[in-house]
Amino acid sequence: MYYITEEDVRKNLGMKETIDAMETAFSEYGNGMAATSPRDRLIIGGVVYNTMPGVIEKYHLAGLKTYIASKNGARFVVAVFDTRSMDLVAVIEANRLGQVRTGALPAMVTSRIVKDRNPDICIVGSGFQAETQLEALLAIYDPGNVYVYSRNFGNAGSFAERMSRLHGIQVKPVKSVAEGTRKARIVNTITNSNEAIFSRKDLGQDYHVNLCGGNLPNRREAAEDVLTGSEVIIAENLDQALKESGEIIGFHENHPDRQITELKDFITAGKGDFSRSVFKSMGIGLEDVAAAYVVLKNMSLID
Repeated sequence: MYYITEEDVRKNLGMKETIDAMETAFSEYGNGMAATSPRDRLIIGGVVYNTMPGVIEKYHLAGLKTYIASKNGARFVVAVFDTRSMDLVAVIEANRLGQVRTGALPAMVTSRIVKDRNPDICIVGSGFQAETQLEALLAIYDPGNVYVYSRNFGNAGSFAERMSRLHGIQVKPVKSVAEGTRKARIVNTITNSNEAIFSRKDLGQDYHVNLCGGNLPNRREAAEDVLTGSEVIIAENLDQALKESGEIIGFHENHPDRQITELKDFITAGKGDFSRSVFKSMGIGLEDVAAAYVVLKNMSLID
């Protein structure tokens, strides 16, 4: 059994490989050759313990992302088993792993929908997870303009400066969300907001929105009319979305006749010709197992 550190993950989990692994994982899931289930939370005494399982037969791996969080911080690991030998292959420190796959998944979905290679992009949020939201999109697109909005303009400015230097592009901080979202073809949100940050009027005629923050039912990043105005609404995992996503829960209750497409079915169908679309991501264990596979393969610890 191997113990894989954060530094090991940083050296062996490239963004493009992770994007490809996300596509493979959901293709396998759609074909019945992978399985996952919604996050389970145990809460007691101010501590939240989370478990997120996933199995991918193609990789011969079964795993469990598990993490504990409180006001004192959080700790993330992924435990991975070999489905042939039943051996515990590795325990992987998973802070960086989670950050990378959280950026990789919406980028993969976006690539299925937005065919223009030079779209304008807006990142809503400027924290730790926002970094890989942008990194992943830049692995696929060469954007005309990149905007970042944060409720704290100073944070947006710092993010823009840091990302501009890191990626060799110009990232522009904006003072109002509409300054960025109205111009952008692609909007990625990664916040912990309890109230909608933007509505349909703040978007352009064509848009693809990735809602990647907020996995509690009292949190919302987009107003309901963003979803109602879309041609397709995609949920990473519908059971989990109906437990954790304020946007999906509200939309489903108010528009029970409107379809919400699960990502595995969207990938399997292979169709992505939409002008207005929304993808809701919350994170499921399947993605952590796929990312763990990339790390272990690049370290030559599995076939």
